[in-house]
Amino acid sequence: MRLPELLVQELDNLVAKGYFQSRSEAVAEATRRLLLAYSVSSRIPVSMFKLTIEGSSRQDLGPGDTFEIDVEEARKHILEFFGSDSVDDIIRKTRMRI
Repeated sequence: MRLPELLVQELDNLVAKGYFQSRSEAVAEATRRLLLAYSVSSRIPVSMFKLTIEGSSRQDLGPGDTFEIDVEEARKHILEFFGSDSVDDIIRKTRMRI
């Protein structure tokens, strides 16, 4: 993927400030947010919760793959860990913007 130099510099600034570990992580986060913004399916947020809580998927999931998640149990763990179940609060804390 090619990006204008100004965007690459902005990505580097975010990495330097510690918001992301790498350019790739920043681009992946931007892509996830874009997909969420345009998604009409609730599968993407559930998938993100699973990946966030576990750190990463223990198996490769394809487009047609599904998994079950206990939403209340996930919310409990999220509240315990982040002190909030607000997506904006969690992202802000994760990106060290608190």
